[in-house]
Amino acid sequence: MLADRDLVRQGLPVVQSVARGIARRLGGIVHIDDLLGIGHLALIEVARGYDPSRASFVPYAASRLRWAMLDGLRRETHGRSSSARVLAVMACERYGEGAEPDPEEPTTAHQDQASLARLLDGKAAALALGLLAGPADPDLVGERSQSPEEQLSRAQVVSAARDAVRALPERERALIERHYFGGESFDVIARDLGVHKSSASRLHDRAIDRLKAALRDPSSIDEPPPA
Repeated sequence: MLADRDLVRQGLPVVQSVARGIARRLGGIVHIDDLLGIGHLALIEVARGYDPSRASFVPYAASRLRWAMLDGLRRETHGRSSSARVLAVMACERYGEGAEPDPEEPTTAHQDQASLARLLDGKAAALALGLLAGPADPDLVGERSQSPEEQLSRAQVVSAARDAVRALPERERALIERHYFGGESFDVIARDLGVHKSSASRLHDRAIDRLKAALRDPSSIDEPPPA
């Protein structure tokens, strides 16, 4: 118990730092005190679950707290327009999380540039999926001032994204539909699929990679299989 209290004291500045970072990324749609409240509660569980043989505490706590805050916001904003931005940030953060680079394998500058381009491309696609999956956010899409043609165009993109998701392989489709469109926790879905969280992250990345073309050009989507 004493060790847990020491870890909680170490983690308090981490809660502050993570909360400030998330608040900046979400552009003021959530008050930082709300994030701190979620983070302080999560810090107790983070300290209890910490294994010093696997990681240093501060980076471990930062990662766990970030997801705890984002997941807490996702639950609180589910069904509201601001949930689109929360989903988008979560999607962007999650893409690439399951990558397992080999530190012993030398790479060329060209390979490094290609890897960075793929990562940024994937994060952009994940960000777009998060925005499309949530309720329309007027501050992001300008819905109040959109013409009927522009509103129709966005509706077509959303429909195309859903069609593209339905065309994914079964487990990838289940993960994307349940997490982004159903609002279920990533950890719960991973458990239901019978995979570790890192394997679920790789499934997520593969799904996003398959969706890139569809998110760029809805007309490229093949007809989805019948329901």
